[in-house]
Parts: sequence; C-alpha cells; structure tokens
Amino acid sequence: MTRANAFLQRQLSRPGSSLLSLASGGLVLAILWAVADWFILSAVPPFADPAACAEATGACWPFWTEKSRFILFGTYPFEDQWRPMAVSLILLGLSIATGQMAVSGRWPDIRLFAGLWLSGMAASFVLMGGGVFGLAPVDANRWNGLPILLILSTIALALALPIGVLLALARYQTRHRLLHRAASAYVEIMRGVPMVTLLFVGVFVLPLTLPKGMAIDPIVAVLIALVFFHAAYFAEDVRSGLMALPAGQHEAASALGLGFWQTARLVLLPQAIERAMPALVNSTIGAYKDTSLVVILGLHDLSATARMAFSDVAWGNQALEAYVFVGVWFLLSCSYLSWIGRRLAARAAQGRKRSL
Repeated sequence: MTRANAFLQRQLSRPGSSLLSLASGGLVLAILWAVADWFILSAVPPFADPAACAEATGACWPFWTEKSRFILFGTYPFEDQWRPMAVSLILLGLSIATGQMAVSGRWPDIRLFAGLWLSGMAASFVLMGGGVFGLAPVDANRWNGLPILLILSTIALALALPIGVLLALARYQTRHRLLHRAASAYVEIMRGVPMVTLLFVGVFVLPLTLPKGMAIDPIVAVLIALVFFHAAYFAEDVRSGLMALPAGQHEAASALGLGFWQTARLVLLPQAIERAMPALVNSTIGAYKDTSLVVILGLHDLSATARMAFSDVAWGNQALEAYVFVGVWFLLSCSYLSWIGRRLAARAAQGRKRSL
C-alpha cells in the first residue's frame, strides 16, 4: 500500500502529466479496439461468400484467402511457384541466420559464410530463371512479388556492405591521396544523385555501354545500380565509426609493426563497425523499404502485385486489404531488423562497461 500511495501522490502532484498519460492510454485502447473490430469482429470469415464483403464494415478475409498467393508470387507460372517459394525461404533463411550470428557474436569462417551467401544468390537466379537442371525457363518479366523484393534487397545489401567497407577504408587512409580522393568523389556523387535517377541509368543507359550483341537483364541492371548506390551510404556509416576511434588505436597498431590492412582488419574495423551499428541498421532498413521504388521501372515487387490483385474486377473494393497485407510484411521484417539493431547496441554497451 505504501508504494501504491507514493505512486498516487506523484501523479496527483503532476496533474498535467497524469491527464496526458490517461489521454494517451485511452487513445491506444481506442486504436487497438478499432483494429480488432476491423480485423476480427466485423470481418468477413476467410471461407465465406466473397459477395458478403460488399456490405461488411470489416476486413474481407476471402480476399486474402484468394489472392495471397498472387500477391506473393504474381504472374509466375502457377505450377512452378514452388521455385519462388524456395528462393524466398533461402534468402530469408540466410538473412535471419546472419542477424542471429550478429547478435550472438559467433561468426563462422569468413570463407564459409561468403560461400553460403554466394551459393544462395546463384541458387536464387537458377531457380527463378530455370533453363537448367530440367527446370522450365521463365521469362524475367514474370518474376514478381516477394522473390523480387528479396533478391533486390538482400542480395544488393549483402554485396553493398563489403564494397562500402572498402570505400570507407580508402577514404579514411591518407597515404594514397589519389585513392582517397577517388573514393571521396564516388561517395559524394552517389549520395548526391537520387536513387530513381540511378535506377533509370542502370536500366536504360547501362545496356547502351555494352558491346554490340550483348544484353543485360533489367533485374541484373537494377541490382547493380542498387549495389553501387547503397555502398556509398554504407561507406559513410563505416567511416563515421572509423573517425570516432581515438588516434591512439592506429598509432598503437603501427608501433606493433602491423600494416594498414592488418590494422584495419584486426583493430579498426571491429571497433568502427560496432560504433557505426545504429547507422548501419538504419541504412539497411531504409534501403530495404526503398527497393519498392523499382515499380516505376516496370518490375513488379510486393506492392505492385498487391495493386494487381485488387485491380481484378471481382475484388476492386479490397485495396485496403491488399495494402494491409504488404504493410504487415514490411512491419514484421523491419521490426526484426530494428530488434537486431537494439540487441547489437545493448551488447556493445555491455562490452564497453566490462572494459572500464
């Protein structure tokens, strides 16, 4: 009772704060009730007659039952949709495993880790495209939905991060001035150009630079553009971590006779990446969501297939359900990335406390 009385006295002594807390709590409850009412209480059951959705005030679950597979895989041949499903599971599995290893700090051999990612990337394109190992060929125009989102985001980020680290090191060092200036110019140019412009350059200009008779798939062109664009942002994140390190770290490594690359690999990068982790996680989440911009180039990612799903005359009133499906996916995946970032920040803080 003493503790409860103390809490009550604190609240009564600050009436403005108490009223704000009550108002916030009431607003949260109202939002939760509205969401529950729309999703469950006033919703049409999953296997009910779709015609009932016209009069319902809640969610149309028959739309999700009917169209969820189309939203996920688009116009990919129905009988071969196990292939985009396998690609999605491969890339999701690699991404989740990478996140868990980052949180735990237990990394496998770097060659094994890189080999797994490269194998997963190759398997993704083989499964989606077919034409080998008895798989029926499928035109890239029919690569839709979740697999395209994951291919363009996870693969682009997996390739952009090591390039960004190299750019950060090139810009951080001052011994080779030409390399330093070239890396600085590249990073500033890429950060000064809108991503949409770079995507158009990748799809419409890059093929013109190739030798006659040589062509490049639009998906590969977009992937290349995304890799080099995001690498510039990762480079600045890592460089911020490098610049935050005390000068004595580099000097102590030099005194021990370590070369630049040994110093970077053993001393500088582990600490710099740890300090830059919040910025790296933020850049990763932003890059993951910005991948949806590829829809302006005619590539049908998850948001585009959702729009195609409610473009069907029979489901023309279910635009909200379609975008809720996409929104829930991005909310869950970005929440996982945010959780990874919080765990990494907490582990870094504990490590600093132990070192004091």
